[in-house]
Amino acid sequence: MTSSGPILPPELDSSAVTLYLLALQDGELTKEAATTETGLPVEQVVRSIMTLENNRLLAPAAGSPGLWLPINPEVAAARVVEPMEDVIRTYQHSADNTRERLLQLMPAYLARSGDSLTSGRQSVETVTDVDEVRILIRDASDKCSKELMTVHPSIRRDATASEGALSQNLEIITRGVRMRVLYQHTVRADLPMYSYASTLVSAGAQIRTADQLTERMLIFDRRTVFIPKWSNRDQVPGAVIVREPVLVSFLCSLFEQFWLTAVPFGTEGPGYGSATDDLRRSILRLLGQGLKDEGVARKLGMSVRTCRRHIAVLMAELGAESRFEAGVKAAQLGLLKEGSGE
Repeated sequence: MTSSGPILPPELDSSAVTLYLLALQDGELTKEAATTETGLPVEQVVRSIMTLENNRLLAPAAGSPGLWLPINPEVAAARVVEPMEDVIRTYQHSADNTRERLLQLMPAYLARSGDSLTSGRQSVETVTDVDEVRILIRDASDKCSKELMTVHPSIRRDATASEGALSQNLEIITRGVRMRVLYQHTVRADLPMYSYASTLVSAGAQIRTADQLTERMLIFDRRTVFIPKWSNRDQVPGAVIVREPVLVSFLCSLFEQFWLTAVPFGTEGPGYGSATDDLRRSILRLLGQGLKDEGVARKLGMSVRTCRRHIAVLMAELGAESRFEAGVKAAQLGLLKEGSGE
């Protein structure tokens, strides 16, 4: 099989569309009539007729040189696309065969470690190469058939999520996979991430937000879990892949704990909405523990500037002269309990 595919027909420009509509109107088309009725230059008419022929929308009339007949677009599309679909099927067949041949070596790869806790598979595998991590996550996503649970404790990477990541998630949802996503409350006030999350919710995903979350985590079908392996906090992490059933069950339970106490994400518009009280309690609780502004912001996944704005409002409401005093006063007033209002 050669690497070259079928030659793509040229795109239809406005002149080609005009000539096709004229051919439909008259039932036929000639170069002379096209030039006269459209006012287009002869050279443009010739190019447009060639474009329509290459797109199978015009066909020369048998026995009538210089005369073209319009073709049903559905028939034209079938004729143009068929060679492409043949190539796609060929590549898909080759890809399947290649995957099958390579995966025959997977048991040997997984068994390379002598401390494997499960037969033929590593229960806990560490992958440091970032590109390999992406490939493994993509493969797990493609094979996911029932449920995908993800935890994203920070919006810094997700705020610039690519169209490819969005289309991949939408494709997973379209397959009927139940998708549940946990973000921090700050996703509600970040416009790019709010739009991203709203699109997922509209497609059928379930999203909730919490004040604080554990490390990033992806759980596929309650069988495989990806958690980050950090070598340097300023670099993209590798991954630890967990397959051991007991550990996977524990991580699923951890997810469920966060899910039960998290606040459902709504698409009513950017803003903290129903998560406001939860967020304010968290800020006050962390201040009461003596954390600095930077520490509070890091815990809650927000910018230091935004965090300081929230703290200033809370201090004014409580009549506190210091951040620590604000946390202590909130505790004394019972404002850190669930269901209380600030």
